[in-house]
Amino acid sequence: MMISEDEFINIIEGLLKRNVKDNLNQKNSIMAPVDENQYLVAGPGSGKTTVLVLKILKYIFVDDINPETIIVTTFTKKAARELKDRTIRWANIIIKHLSLEENINLDSIIIGTLDSIAEEYLSDISPVEIIDDLASSAIMMQVLLNNQHDKDKRLRQFVKKMNNNQGRSSASDLNKFIHNFRERIFYDMVDYERLIANANREKIIYDIINEYDNQLKQRNIMDYVMLETKFHELLSKNQIHRLENIRILLIDEYQDTNYLQEQIYFNLAEYAIANGGNITVVGDDDQALYRFRGASIELFTNYITRIKSQLNITPKKIFLQKNYRSTSNIIDFTNDFIHIDPIYQKSRTSNKPLITPSGNTIKGCPIFGIFRNNLEELSTDLSEFIYQLKVKNGYKVTRGEIEYEISAGNNPSIVLLNNSPREITAYNKKRLPFFIRESLSYKDEEVTVFNPRGQNIETTELVSIICGLILICVDSKGDYPEKLENIPPHTNKTLRLWRKNALEYISDNDFIINQEQTSINMMNLLNDISNQLEDKIKENSENMIYNEIIHDTIEQTSNAISEDGILTNNQILSHILIPIATGAVNIDDDMFDFDIYENVNVMSIHQSKGLEFDVVIVDVGSDIYNNQSTTAFKRFPKNGGSSYNIEKYLKVYSPLNNILGSISGVDEAFNDLIRRYFVAYSRSKTILVLTGLTSMKDGYKGDFQNNIFIQNIATGWSRDKVWHWMNLENIIHI
Repeated sequence: MMISEDEFINIIEGLLKRNVKDNLNQKNSIMAPVDENQYLVAGPGSGKTTVLVLKILKYIFVDDINPETIIVTTFTKKAARELKDRTIRWANIIIKHLSLEENINLDSIIIGTLDSIAEEYLSDISPVEIIDDLASSAIMMQVLLNNQHDKDKRLRQFVKKMNNNQGRSSASDLNKFIHNFRERIFYDMVDYERLIANANREKIIYDIINEYDNQLKQRNIMDYVMLETKFHELLSKNQIHRLENIRILLIDEYQDTNYLQEQIYFNLAEYAIANGGNITVVGDDDQALYRFRGASIELFTNYITRIKSQLNITPKKIFLQKNYRSTSNIIDFTNDFIHIDPIYQKSRTSNKPLITPSGNTIKGCPIFGIFRNNLEELSTDLSEFIYQLKVKNGYKVTRGEIEYEISAGNNPSIVLLNNSPREITAYNKKRLPFFIRESLSYKDEEVTVFNPRGQNIETTELVSIICGLILICVDSKGDYPEKLENIPPHTNKTLRLWRKNALEYISDNDFIINQEQTSINMMNLLNDISNQLEDKIKENSENMIYNEIIHDTIEQTSNAISEDGILTNNQILSHILIPIATGAVNIDDDMFDFDIYENVNVMSIHQSKGLEFDVVIVDVGSDIYNNQSTTAFKRFPKNGGSSYNIEKYLKVYSPLNNILGSISGVDEAFNDLIRRYFVAYSRSKTILVLTGLTSMKDGYKGDFQNNIFIQNIATGWSRDKVWHWMNLENIIHI
């Protein structure tokens, strides 16, 4: 049964309580004909999820499109779940309202990440096991440690060169670099044979990559980049017949698309257009954060030209600029920020309008600043501010003759955004997130800081106990150094810590564990340990996440090694415990859900992508004490950084060589930093706070050196070294 467009509009307005009549751009996007291709540039808080859901519902209830022919891709699994849940919920409301008896299979709408969609369709052709980034990183670490690759001078020199001679080169750092480097080779669709043929001393990195690839192929497993590459290969040959009937292709977060993914989308779009349907992409170049993962912003800003060239279609460009999230003061602030740097404007979508408030937007509080002379003062006052908002529901401050009552309501959602959520540096120096956790815990035990990425997962108490118990099972005497070679010193230290913590736990608790078995069913052992640690695991939400991540990593790695799950002690040590202890496992935010209202959240700006909070506190420089070049990359770049260097090195062998243009590495780094802080500032609904050391507020080091300026993109500097926020006069200091 189909309904008219007018009836659908009435349902949107009256039943779903979404006002689209007053937002012509939203209405034009939602009510477009089935064959209209669209390019939606959606600013922060502009209701893009609502638009996507209503487009899907319009196709089903007005245009009578079969749900099975609709594909929607999102950037994360969490976003996919939220999009599908809302689509089904609203669809059921409409079905009930219309008293429809027809069976509409809403579950058949294909909504997911590109990886999950590729895996579903590839499984029809040939069964293959897909491992996630956790397991692939562990396998890569095992390859790296084999034959002491991590100590190879040629490898270290190449990585150091790509990192502009900055940073450390531990086994964990090398592993992350090789993992990212290999992904870029796939994502940029590099001519691999030509790349290797022209390699010099860095050829060692391709030996490691080839060894890793061969291990996966021998075990008939794939990681995500291999999955996407195979998916593209089969699409190009028209070998995935189930996809030939698709009519609607909706792609969210298109600004973070890489070249391989673009080609996949264009392959899918050919089917949709041939069937009288369309491709619609949604994104925002100002919120592009994933260039370090291979995303190319040019694929978004030049999208209309590119798809016209390849598919001979011209999408309709629609700007969604009306903001339904933030107060008008916050909207004005973010508009000012994104327009400070004149060079940045050249990288944006052409003719991009300002973000505008919706009809119901309130003016709200001014932007606040909390800056102090040292980290101790800052953490004390900032934690008191957070405590008052979270527990006491408000904070009063008087400036001049004005008293500000700062409140975001009862139990507001609060986040502290940082360049990195790490609580302790690699050099054991405590950072602002550590002191905030400690101070809030001291004030009120009921106020919990949620920061699962605040520590390396291998050093967390729970993972240390779990892995220590496994270690005791396979090596009760502690003589693993005599059995295995090439263990880095830091890894040895972690293994000793695991053993110590596990033995203490066994001593303090009624814990039963079998020691020194010749071979072990890894999953049975892990499940036994988890069952006995149930109370410890449920102690807090972070422990539950750590348990899930380490469980999944061990399970996938175990399955990759042995079909029946039976592993020798040496296999467990070499392939599982040592890679984890060396730092192979990183926390993937897409693995878990969390309630942003339950705790005080600490996360990186990248983690906050797609989220919104009542109160957003942005750390613009709590660990920047001076104008040294070592901090330049996170405030005022001096070079292009690792992402740019890898891109430059590889693009000669990639189709991207004719796409990326001639922008310098420094300009790329500046643009990335501007986008990062724009995302941070635009997450806030009610209260936005900038925080850091006093030197960041006043723009100079101080201590009788007032002429030494500390340029910082986050506090209003443009790359031409002009300071646009003299003393940050547009911020009320508290």
